[in-house]
Amino acid sequence: MTKTRIFSISLIPIILFLGWLLIDGIASKIRLAEAIAASEQKVINKLKLIRDAERAYLDRYDRYTSSFDTLINFIKTDSLYIVEKTEIIIPRDRNDPLFYRGDSIRIELDTIGVEPVVESVFGEEYRDYNWEKLDVVPRFVNDPDNQDKKFEIFSDKIEKSGVMIDVIEVVDKYPLDESRTDENEIPKRKFLRFGSRTEVTTSGNWE
Repeated sequence: MTKTRIFSISLIPIILFLGWLLIDGIASKIRLAEAIAASEQKVINKLKLIRDAERAYLDRYDRYTSSFDTLINFIKTDSLYIVEKTEIIIPRDRNDPLFYRGDSIRIELDTIGVEPVVESVFGEEYRDYNWEKLDVVPRFVNDPDNQDKKFEIFSDKIEKSGVMIDVIEVVDKYPLDESRTDENEIPKRKFLRFGSRTEVTTSGNWE
């Protein structure tokens, strides 16, 4: 057996090992990408729950809340009014100076009952949801109740163009995807969040 053949044979284990490292590296990246996608979907789903609850709280109390304890208690124990809206069309007389604007409309609102927040906002399927952990970020796919990581919540009334407005922002500052950062110039690559501290919006940056 020539030296060249011996050398070639001796390289086979090294080649196989390097090939395994390459395949394992690719597989690891695929697994991480899948874990990130699953984790972020869970975060988005919970942000949507928080957003729906905050919108209902605003309707009920004319403000948002920056306390998760208050929001959770609202979901579990409070109720919302069931309102029936009726539009009454009032024809304008030809002698009415505003006749050219068409008929006027009067809206009447009648409260016909109350309904628990859970059922009114989320539906009966959420009656047994673990609301106590609403503030917990489901960062890890296999650890949905990671108690150390919680959403950051901010709400306030601010003045904008001479008008007081309500603002709300909820952010996940603990992404599994380390490339997510608020220094990123692409809005969809910043921390997952909804709302704004300076604008009247509850849009999510994943939308």
